[in-house]
Order: sequence, then C-alpha cells, then structure tokens
Amino acid sequence: MMTFDEQDRQALYETWMSYKAKARITQSEMAKKLETSHLTFSRCIHGDGVLDSRFVFAFCQVMGVEPNKILPSLRDREQVSQDVLVTSKVVVDGEIEAVYYEGHTVVIEYRKPLAPSAETAFERVS
Repeated sequence: MMTFDEQDRQALYETWMSYKAKARITQSEMAKKLETSHLTFSRCIHGDGVLDSRFVFAFCQVMGVEPNKILPSLRDREQVSQDVLVTSKVVVDGEIEAVYYEGHTVVIEYRKPLAPSAETAFERVS
C-alpha cells in the first residue's frame, strides 16, 4: 500500500485551494464527488485523517491533475525510475584495435582488410 507524507498532504492542500477557487466548489460538494463524508474529506485535507491512495488518486482525478506531477513522493519515485540500462552491440568487419569514448560517443577503431582493386587484379591476369 502506498503511503503519503506531510509534504504530499501540503501539495494536495495547495492544489485543492487553487482548484476550489477556480471551480467555485465547496468541501461538501467535493466530498460528494469523492463519495465520502464532509468530515472524512476535511480530515484528509487538513492532516487529521489517513491519506490513502484511493482518496489521493480519486481526488486528483476529480481536480484533473496527475498525482505524479504534484505529489513530491511520486515525483521522486518517478525520477528514480527513469534511468534504464541500454545495451548497444556493433559488428565490425575487421580486427578491433581500440575502443574508447569521448563524451557520449563510443569510438571503435578497427583494421579492415582491403579488397584487391580491379587494377591490381587486372595486372595479375596479364
């Protein structure tokens, strides 16, 4: 189960106050939309109640905001999970002499045998 801290509660409260002013909605009206009591809604917003994920996600949905954009704990979790390990493989036609990197560029130096030129092949035939 996901837990939210006081920073999350404060972010929700600030988002609620902004939404409340723009939408001209009361706490009672919002509580009805969330299918909860006015008292439960008030306790969740003001810090006396448990801030559970069902309430948080439903509340954000009604306000039209993405929880991971406003809640610090979800933003932090999202930033951590954005790194992925990527593997790139390259096939070279020759013998690798050196591999190194310059900034974000990997450089592979390799020796490739040259095909005999048409002129050289012609000289051998004659």
